[in-house]
Amino acid sequence: MFSLNSRVPLSGDGTLLSSGSNVYGQLGRAREDLGFFPVDMKFTPVSVAAGLGHSLAICQLDESDSNVTLGTTDIASWGWNQSSQLGRAGPAYLPALIDALAGENPVSVSAGRAHSVALTSKGEMWVWGSGKNGRLGLSSSVDEDEPFYLDSLEGFQILQAVSGFDHNLVLVAG
Repeated sequence: MFSLNSRVPLSGDGTLLSSGSNVYGQLGRAREDLGFFPVDMKFTPVSVAAGLGHSLAICQLDESDSNVTLGTTDIASWGWNQSSQLGRAGPAYLPALIDALAGENPVSVSAGRAHSVALTSKGEMWVWGSGKNGRLGLSSSVDEDEPFYLDSLEGFQILQAVSGFDHNLVLVAG
């Protein structure tokens, strides 16, 4: 159903479904029924990630908007936001775009317990959320309220970045 290369939506009409616990709003919907039901999202998701209590989706932006370039993507976030892992303010239970990443054209996203990472089409890595124990790779334990460009990886060709419970892994070309 999903192909990163062709940007095929997760279902035929771009509907993202969620199920399970919604204690932090991580399902992105008001409906509390058991089973799979649509996330209340007005964007077209092409890739998703789930953390402990938050969710992320790379979304294809609507080309009918004159300010959007064809093929441009952005990130929507929702759920638990105690450590700013959503990268934005506003209602946590509703999917909303992360304004700080507007125009960066993300190609992959990963969600940890209380932090998030994204890679862009330019090969840049952005991090946000809980910095506890240096998990954001910033040589500090400071939390980042909004996505922060990880300039310490300049010069590396980043192939993949993933978040674990309290850590990240970054695969770079040698």
